[in-house]
Amino acid sequence: MNEENAKPKKKRLLYYIVLSVCVLLLIAATVLTVYFLTADTGNTLDVPPATGNEEEDKQPGETDDKQHENEPSEPSGGEDAVKFVSPIDGAKYTVEYNVIYTNETLGWIYRHKAVDFDAKAGTEVKCMADGKVETISYSEETGNIVLVDHGDGLKTLYRFVEPDSKLREGATVKKGETLGVVAEAYGIEHKDGEHLHLEVELNGKAADPTEYLGAVLEEK
Repeated sequence: MNEENAKPKKKRLLYYIVLSVCVLLLIAATVLTVYFLTADTGNTLDVPPATGNEEEDKQPGETDDKQHENEPSEPSGGEDAVKFVSPIDGAKYTVEYNVIYTNETLGWIYRHKAVDFDAKAGTEVKCMADGKVETISYSEETGNIVLVDHGDGLKTLYRFVEPDSKLREGATVKKGETLGVVAEAYGIEHKDGEHLHLEVELNGKAADPTEYLGAVLEEK
């Protein structure tokens, strides 16, 4: 009887031992799994994978640059054009901006990063917008220049002019104020006749003056 009772007890003890070992292994596996998941940050993504939905993929504080891609640079005519006036009243453009230009005087061919106005000698040259006279320079070869800084990276350059005798570098000028008059034809463009050569610079780069004037091109 004692031997028969001892066998079931041994089986139950073995069963409990096996069960305990299984429980311990399960706990150990769980602990190790949690440890490695929390300790391994090397593969953590700062930005979640794209879902294909632009609105869902946008991060907090992120701006959508695409919405600005087709916006025109300031100014581009319309309401902004009221800030500017034509440097020559009623004058027509004789050479457009960014066209391939043949300089009859020099025989050179190059891209024209300016617009030329048809104007007789003595025609008043007006400042396109409020600003400050940065440079007044004189050259019988390249043409006299008045350079005006309008702030915010915008500058206008007037070539082949006779600057007003009262105009000084550093002087503040208003929109429509006279800077001088168109000069007689001379220098590197004398075969083109009397005209005003106008350049616009924005943040150090050439810009189309017609974008600021809002005017319609008219051929000579």
